[in-house]
Amino acid sequence: MDTLQKEKFRSWEIAQDFSNLALTPDSFHAFYVKFINLRFPMMVAHLLELRYLINHAADGYKEPTLTPDYRQFRESLRNALDSFSIDNSRHCERMLKILSLLRDIHYKHSILSRDAEQRLRNAMADNRSKRQKAAHYGLFFVLAGVCSGVLWLAIPEPMVLIKLLPAIYGYLSWYYFHKLPGLEQEQEKLTSELNDVLRRRVNSLNWKTLIHKLALVLGYKRVPGVEVFHSEQDHDHRDRSVYH
Repeated sequence: MDTLQKEKFRSWEIAQDFSNLALTPDSFHAFYVKFINLRFPMMVAHLLELRYLINHAADGYKEPTLTPDYRQFRESLRNALDSFSIDNSRHCERMLKILSLLRDIHYKHSILSRDAEQRLRNAMADNRSKRQKAAHYGLFFVLAGVCSGVLWLAIPEPMVLIKLLPAIYGYLSWYYFHKLPGLEQEQEKLTSELNDVLRRRVNSLNWKTLIHKLALVLGYKRVPGVEVFHSEQDHDHRDRSVYH
């Protein structure tokens, strides 16, 4: 296996590995993107890790009260499962619970993401206000220093306080102008964090792809021509994997 093939295999292996992920609102983006882009066939070890991750989270999940909204959601999903030919009632109920879990995690993920966005936007607005004030105060004290200097020159025998005013105003103008670079760096950091929050936000779920891949991963459905997993020794045929 040459270097290019090794790098290709390594990236493929990382894309299939869910061992470092968790089904939580904080890590939902990483899990969802990886799962939606899941590539078959998978290594058996990675498939078992993914099954464990999903089943473990589902086992600890308590479904919400059967409200009209939740009942309608379940009925929509049940119709979708019927269209995917998942007829086994036990499998169907398990899928409904897992999909309900994903819906709940996605909702919490959305709330956390929007709270983080609002916090960062408020911090950015506060930063802009501080920069404007610092710039205005800096210019004010520059003008005050110039005026005090003119006053010093205009008075034949100025008092000590008048002689000190240019130095005091000069220091204050330096102090406020000196704050500007730090505030600009903070604004750049906040902007980067905001972009990261927006990039990591999952705006909506692709239910069709979720159902299809969940059914394949959990073994609830078989598709002719699609090999869900292979043995770890079958390295020579990995290039024949297909996307779904």
